[in-house]
Amino acid sequence: MYWLMKEKENGYTYNGDVMSIYLQLLLASFFWGTNVIVMKLLLSEVPFLLLATIRVLLSFLFLGLYMGIKHISFHCENKHKIIIISILAIYLNFYFTFLGMGEVKGIDNAFMNALAPLLTFVFSLFLLKKKGNIYEYIAIGLTLLAFLLSIHFQIFSIRMGFWYLFIGMILYMLGNVLIQRWKLDHTLSLSFYELFYGFIFLFLHCFLIGQFDIRQLMNIPFIYWILFILISGIGFAYIQVIYIKAIKCIGAFRTSFFLSLNPIVTYIESLVFLKEEFDYMHFIGFVLLGIAIYLMKGKSKKNPQNT
Repeated sequence: MYWLMKEKENGYTYNGDVMSIYLQLLLASFFWGTNVIVMKLLLSEVPFLLLATIRVLLSFLFLGLYMGIKHISFHCENKHKIIIISILAIYLNFYFTFLGMGEVKGIDNAFMNALAPLLTFVFSLFLLKKKGNIYEYIAIGLTLLAFLLSIHFQIFSIRMGFWYLFIGMILYMLGNVLIQRWKLDHTLSLSFYELFYGFIFLFLHCFLIGQFDIRQLMNIPFIYWILFILISGIGFAYIQVIYIKAIKCIGAFRTSFFLSLNPIVTYIESLVFLKEEFDYMHFIGFVLLGIAIYLMKGKSKKNPQNT
């Protein structure tokens, strides 16, 4: 009831705009979760750094096109801070993520993505001086147990791909923490310049090591190109637009709930499209992560006005 009252205060009606936002967030979660599957398919055809570079190029081009059509301002202050964030959250994040993505299964990618909200909380404890409660610390413990289950407790036999994905995730979250610490508005223009500067760094790196060979893109099957453009280009721009719109409509707390659905989409599609084997340990790990996320986003919000 409280959520409904807040939505009315903000000028939204439950049966209209809010329900539309929920459906759009579900579609955004589908795009986000499916992106991992598309990237896994393309990594068998294209070198990882070239693919990462083209992925970011498509993302900022389609986002910029949307902003131009909608007459959204490209003005953004603190460009020097955005460059630092783009190095962490785009350039280095994409480098390590795509490097690791080719070495682990899609299910493992899904699991690592599911760790993100909980690791973000750990970062906020140290960098933003946030104080946690008992539920949040229990959630951290469950997350650690879930991770150990996913690797079958073989902690000394973890493949390098896991570490690459983990490093990429840490760098991405560090970029987001800096956005909060520097009190920057998370707008479409900020996302655009993050992607733009990130593309420049990726392109230079790709060019210097000799991976930027356009002829290799000709090896991509036509159907993969369609998926790449729809999911990673148009889809990513759609995700940015919807998440920012949703935060204004239903708040950051409920919007963040839909982010938790992304790894579930990746997990299911890995089983279906990549023909990966079902693993009970992974499944139990996902259940524990689900409980942990509930504790983080549910029990920790004792006061409804915090939502």
